[in-house]
Amino acid sequence: MRQNLAPMTYSPEAPKTSAPGRTTLVTFLVLLGVAFVITTRMVLPYLLAVVTGGILAMLSYTLFKKLEHRTHRPKLSATVVTLGILLLVIIPLGLFLTVAVRQAIALGQTLASNENLSFQSLVDRVGQWGPVQTLIGSPENFDKQARAGIQTAGKLLSAGLVGIAANLPALFLQLALGFLSCFFLLLDGKRFLSWTRDRLPLDSEVRSRVATTFSSTAVSTIWATLAAAAAQAVLMFASFLILDVPVAFLAAGATFIFAWIPILGSAPVWIAGAMYLYIQGAMSKVVIMAILGIITGVVDNFVRPMVLKGKSEMHPLVSLVAIFGGLGMFGILGIFMGPILAAVLITLLEVWPHVGQRYGLLRSERIR
Repeated sequence: MRQNLAPMTYSPEAPKTSAPGRTTLVTFLVLLGVAFVITTRMVLPYLLAVVTGGILAMLSYTLFKKLEHRTHRPKLSATVVTLGILLLVIIPLGLFLTVAVRQAIALGQTLASNENLSFQSLVDRVGQWGPVQTLIGSPENFDKQARAGIQTAGKLLSAGLVGIAANLPALFLQLALGFLSCFFLLLDGKRFLSWTRDRLPLDSEVRSRVATTFSSTAVSTIWATLAAAAAQAVLMFASFLILDVPVAFLAAGATFIFAWIPILGSAPVWIAGAMYLYIQGAMSKVVIMAILGIITGVVDNFVRPMVLKGKSEMHPLVSLVAIFGGLGMFGILGIFMGPILAAVLITLLEVWPHVGQRYGLLRSERIR
């Protein structure tokens, strides 16, 4: 008996999955999620070290490729570049610590032998200022509060030093892992990025834009921050030398460190120098120190744009908030990670209208 069969038509719907197929898919997704969560929690304490190594690898990748082109030995080139970065960090740090400790000891001896530079003389002078007396009261009250503040600061400093000493083994482990990550990412970084991109459930255009934003933002942010910090350190070093304030080298190092912290900048250093000159009674030098300190703080606004040269389109307010948020979440590395993550988010938001239109989630008229 002949049956009338309806003609077959093409349906764009995805093929139906059988019950065993759905069970396999659900089991696979559960195993993938569990393995991802456990592995992430396992490597999370060392993630920042790996990220630091990746940033170092991005900064030195051009040098690595040039050296590899000459030697035709990738492992040797990566070793030379990594050791070069290590020496570039250790040698200046060692010299700075040596000179800074010597200058700090000399300053301590000077303060101990000179009554005019004692803590009490400073408190007496500052306590006589009109605004201080209006806000705090008598010089005796200011003396008590100043001593209480110094005691609190001393306790915090002691606790911080104890914490640093206790975490030294972990710190050295993080540094070693960071440099090892730099070495291996110089060798296999491109292959790792290619492997990662191929496994992300994103359109190729979106993957490309996110990767480009991450790389360009990381490199430009680091170079701009380094240049600004170095410029401020040089200016503060020259200011201390010109005004004959001791510990100029220590002041330069402290300025380089403080310059990485938004808003704070070089202010603590030049204020300390101005207080030293004030105790000595050199009021004209105090004014000059204040002017040079303000110039040192403002130079950051000129150096960063010169280094960035239009590479960063992020609004300054967004960048500032991202830096503070990064500091709270990642520590000192948050100075870099905050703007980088913010730039990636901005890129995703810029790409979203096109992705939404492509998959029918947004109307075309909403895209400008």
